[in-house]
Amino acid sequence: MEKKDATYSAEDIEALLNSGTLTRLGMGSRRVCYRLPETSLCVKCYRSDEEIEEGKSPGDPHFEPLSATVIREIRNCRFDEKRNTGCQEYRYWMELKRRIPEELMSVFPSTIQPVELPTRGWCLVEECILNFDGSPAVRFQDAWVYGRIAPRMELYDTFNKITDGLVRNAVKMYDIQNLLVQKMSNGTIRLRIADFEPVTRTFIALDRLSPVIVRMKLRRRFKRYRKMLCINETLAKTSKR
Repeated sequence: MEKKDATYSAEDIEALLNSGTLTRLGMGSRRVCYRLPETSLCVKCYRSDEEIEEGKSPGDPHFEPLSATVIREIRNCRFDEKRNTGCQEYRYWMELKRRIPEELMSVFPSTIQPVELPTRGWCLVEECILNFDGSPAVRFQDAWVYGRIAPRMELYDTFNKITDGLVRNAVKMYDIQNLLVQKMSNGTIRLRIADFEPVTRTFIALDRLSPVIVRMKLRRRFKRYRKMLCINETLAKTSKR
């Protein structure tokens, strides 16, 4: 049974991360996420120096190191509250809570709290997005391609509803591959967003100027994502069965 009221100090979390006993939920090129035991929470930090050495895809037999630019960014942003992606996500999450509908807000983690660790820098302690049986939610593209979570029509309708809401409210969430499919106890599904990285890395951040630009970027990326997964073609085949 999870102890949802369990709390950890910064020192506790640091010790758990250094112990090597935590379950790793995922690792991107810059950040890594671990489950906090006896809670419904996870902790998300920039990679440690040891995790940097694991390369782009840990466990892949074809090792490929991180680029020097990514490594430099990790080391520069760990302790920089302004540039740290976790802190940026927290500030934007607070903004979204004030301005977007509650139903759309439920797509994001229900709780996010920044914490500064002695050697890992700024990290986020947030809701761990799990299926009703405690297993991790899967990425949308895996649920879509392999059809292991729900019928594709339901996935498609849910995808359209969420993405339409993101566009309409000009929500800065550009990495569509971070969409997760969460399986509920009543057999339905929810789309959730764990990583949204709202601050663009482009040299000139045009999306800061106008919500119109944000909507244009979102529409373009959703269209590209559909094309990448061949969603329209697959849906047509599914509907004929």
